[in-house]
Amino acid sequence: MSIEAHIEQHLGLSIINKQSVSTGLFSAYQVTLSNGNTVFVKYQSHPNQQLINEGRELALLGRTIHTPTVLGSCEHCLILEWIDTTQNANMQSQMGLALANLHQNTGDYFGFEFDNKIGKTPQPNGVGQNIDNWADFYWEYRLLHQITLAHQNTLISQTDYQQLLQVKDILPNLLDNTIKPTLLHGDLWSGNVLSGKNHPYFIDTASYYGHREIDF
Repeated sequence: MSIEAHIEQHLGLSIINKQSVSTGLFSAYQVTLSNGNTVFVKYQSHPNQQLINEGRELALLGRTIHTPTVLGSCEHCLILEWIDTTQNANMQSQMGLALANLHQNTGDYFGFEFDNKIGKTPQPNGVGQNIDNWADFYWEYRLLHQITLAHQNTLISQTDYQQLLQVKDILPNLLDNTIKPTLLHGDLWSGNVLSGKNHPYFIDTASYYGHREIDF
């Protein structure tokens, strides 16, 4: 299906104008609809679960902080409220307060209900494993995962790989075992926050429950 067909299916509206905008992993458009509204659309001709996952993450975070409203999602497109960006002198302090509020959301276990991606890289989240120790989760699903990918792609030597595996033994002594699972944006940097007129909007999530300092 074309992007026009997906817009019709999700919103019951036609496209008046479509303009390509810069993005990283998907085709992205500023779309003017037949009712006069403007939306942001990520589109992928081949099915991609990441679009559905991102919509679910934005909706979850949007209960506490400002994210673009999710208007529709499927394996081919993610339709979001269009955010007009502008200069905001209070952006940094508002971001800090928003993160403080977001991090009040805690869970019983580290990880998430589904795996997702951080950029193009798969991010396993220990689905169904019920891990309540941060050092265990951080090693198995973050450090070891990245070390293994680097080794498989010949980015590190066999010697380096073996040495890095030894980090597992010292990690529990480096990390506080009282850390509680906290809801995270998961991929927070300046490019994933939009400066709105009255507050920042957080986008392009890679959410899970982890150590709150991950977002710093």
